[in-house]
Amino acid sequence: MFIVIEGIDGAGCETQAKNLLKMIQDNGKKASLIKYPDYERNVGRLIKEFLYQNKNLTAQQQFLLYTLQFIMDATMIAEKRKNEIIIADRYFTTTLCYQTLEGIPFPMALDFAQNFNIELPDAVYYLNVDPDIAIKRKGTEAKEKNRREKDFDFIRKTYDQYNKLVQDQIWAKWINIDGNQGIEEITKDIYNILP
Repeated sequence: MFIVIEGIDGAGCETQAKNLLKMIQDNGKKASLIKYPDYERNVGRLIKEFLYQNKNLTAQQQFLLYTLQFIMDATMIAEKRKNEIIIADRYFTTTLCYQTLEGIPFPMALDFAQNFNIELPDAVYYLNVDPDIAIKRKGTEAKEKNRREKDFDFIRKTYDQYNKLVQDQIWAKWINIDGNQGIEEITKDIYNILP
């Protein structure tokens, strides 16, 4: 199985992905975690420059850089999902939110995913967190904030865009999770409704 943890900046995607991985493994199932973007390999370095060093990229350049990692991983995901649960901390669903806000039309993004065989997840768990709560959470983190995490207006726009994706079930099966709860409750909610 292949599932994605998704949400606005500050929603807790990384925390939930790690917690879910541990819970699945503790219950005797084989699972692995992948995180996007992966800054350590290939185009991830350019994405990191865009996010942390304010490198200017057009919407098209952003879209191509992000999606290249999903294309490169498609065969690996297709193979691994046969025998284990793969959890992705963000995925093409993030690109559907962020880069469409930057100007990439939904039809073009969806055609691209189909034409380039980006693996379709079994489910996308959307951590639905109030933007003000997410912004406050981000403010308490000790690590460096990227350009998106510092842009509170953009965070609010992504919240609206994600809700459209969930409501219209765009590209994948979206499952709305109350992300305003405590960390452990959220993890249990996701685990209890795994397909």
